[in-house]
Amino acid sequence: MTRRVVVLAAAAVLLVTAAVVGGVTWWNRAHRTDLERALALVPAKSLRVGFTDWAAVRQRLDIHGTGPATVRRLQHKAYDADLSAASSIDQEGVALQRLYGFSPATATWEAYAQSRQGAAMVLQLPDSTDFDRLAGNLRDIGYHQPASDDGVWRGGVDLVASLDPTLSPEVQYVVLLAGQHLVVTSDRQAYAATAARVAAGDDSSLADLDSARTMVSRLGEPAAAMLWSRDFACRDLAMSQAAPGDQREAGQLIQQAGQVSPLSGLVMAMAPDRTLTVAEQFESTEQARENLRARARLAVGDAVGRGGSFADDFTLTSATATGSTVLLRMQPKQRTGFVLSALYDGPVIFATC
Repeated sequence: MTRRVVVLAAAAVLLVTAAVVGGVTWWNRAHRTDLERALALVPAKSLRVGFTDWAAVRQRLDIHGTGPATVRRLQHKAYDADLSAASSIDQEGVALQRLYGFSPATATWEAYAQSRQGAAMVLQLPDSTDFDRLAGNLRDIGYHQPASDDGVWRGGVDLVASLDPTLSPEVQYVVLLAGQHLVVTSDRQAYAATAARVAAGDDSSLADLDSARTMVSRLGEPAAAMLWSRDFACRDLAMSQAAPGDQREAGQLIQQAGQVSPLSGLVMAMAPDRTLTVAEQFESTEQARENLRARARLAVGDAVGRGGSFADDFTLTSATATGSTVLLRMQPKQRTGFVLSALYDGPVIFATC
């Protein structure tokens, strides 16, 4: 075989390999859920992320439109169904739509990410959104325009407070990423810029964390979700928040339940039909198998530090260990009332570490 033939053959192999890798990458990106897309757009150091699929919420409630009465109805109905439990803008939709031109009534989905460095909201808007109009809205209400199209529009606490009392401080600073149909906001100018770089693909995201990516890949398409990355759930939902007597009782119940290992991630995801899936991430497949029985027992046992029993409100329909993830699927016993919001504040004994 001549050297030329060898070179051409090697080049052909490289091209085929590149095509296969590129095809797999395209397939993975094209078939990601909105929650997976959201993780790829929030900062890598995010510890707690609230996700709301506003398009799914509007479809579930059959509420469409942007008039004040319609937006207000969406807010109330979403709250009553607990579908807005993870949202950071669920009660300011009327003001946002009127002043800014975006809100839960028009957003595809929302992700609110919190870290030790700051907090930011990423809002995915439909492809049809007129970002020139959004920029005009920001100018009209008093924001200072940045030098570049993807720079930070500066509002500040005084401006936002003067616009409408329902607005939260997180919209003090706004970045418009028209090419991706994204709006990024924060209550700090520097963090808005940081979050925008991540959303634009110029910095690492939470999707780069294997444990976070693995958890959400098993959840399907939730309408709302709360995610704790790394071991943050061990502190945020810790039994140490309970009274001393409750802590002692919890210790006894955990010991009776069996093997419990530290979490390396946790997500609670609620489907549009209000079915709840809890994904608990561990460092290994072996740990997940060892924790399965104990976590399932704790999920239907006494809600120490909260009152009553988890079994009063939920039926555990399945408990499985898939790879390094324990999946608990829970059906609420009532057609109305709170599901996700009933669990995302500590103490939560089945999230113990």
